[in-house]
Amino acid sequence: MKEIIFNKKYYKSYKDFYTQIYKNLEGKTIPDWEDYENLHFNADLLEEFLWYCHNDNLKYIFVNFDKEKIKLQKNYDDYEYNLILQIFEDFVQKYPNNLLQYENDEKE
Repeated sequence: MKEIIFNKKYYKSYKDFYTQIYKNLEGKTIPDWEDYENLHFNADLLEEFLWYCHNDNLKYIFVNFDKEKIKLQKNYDDYEYNLILQIFEDFVQKYPNNLLQYENDEKE
């Protein structure tokens, strides 16, 4: 199982995260998605894009994504991050050959 790691401390905003998702999942190699370098920062497009990877048996590791803080949605970035996390959680539930793991390497 291939691991794909996303570390929140490397993203200035949710927009950087969308771009990294596309890059890590090699969106340029998927003919229907070759022109969507940032998925237009759209949760619906992300959900559809992930479907193209549903047979890839991937383990998504989200580092430094504090779900509890993000769920409070104190700013727009949190709102968008919450949407993204929910999409990934739904995705791995629907396609259990893929896994999702949260980790924290920051000190509390």
